[in-house]
Amino acid sequence: MKIIIHFLVFPILLLGQFSKTQYGLGLDIGSSGSGIFFNHMWTNTTETMSLITEFRFFDVKGDEETIVYDYWTNQYSTVGGQNLVLLPMLAGVNYYPFAGDIANNFSPFVTLRGGPIFTIDGEETGDNFMERWSNSQTHWSPGGFIGGGVEFKWVNLSSVILHIGVDILPLSQTADGRKDYSGMLIHIAFNRFRK
Repeated sequence: MKIIIHFLVFPILLLGQFSKTQYGLGLDIGSSGSGIFFNHMWTNTTETMSLITEFRFFDVKGDEETIVYDYWTNQYSTVGGQNLVLLPMLAGVNYYPFAGDIANNFSPFVTLRGGPIFTIDGEETGDNFMERWSNSQTHWSPGGFIGGGVEFKWVNLSSVILHIGVDILPLSQTADGRKDYSGMLIHIAFNRFRK
């Protein structure tokens, strides 16, 4: 019974020390693809650490994927593409080692996140959306992100956060010929402070 009480009380005590809340969205540009994400951050009162959760939609780009122009139809089309979507659901921490030492609203940090990845692997052939995605393969796998960045806080209760690091995206099954889509990632968040 004591263990259950500790599991219920500890997160409440932990979040009680994290009084500043931010939420936002952003863009991912990586060596394996690109996407968008939504996040939620809780920063402690000394501003040395933030707890963060994020949900990402990451569209994996094929190795041979390119855009070509068709002179007969006057249209651009993608060739060599693949229909693979990763949905990482990550939680972790941002640690600000120079909190209070740097003037202005410039805060460098290191970050570590982990969590499950839901993979949706659609068919590569098909004329419409339903043909490509109706019989898609799905599976779960663990993943994460490790890196560093800088947070720029603005006067109007918003911030821009730039992360650069390594996306850890191993898959539990082979999808489009690969089991690992890990690589470099630029992660740009546009956050707003909750009043």
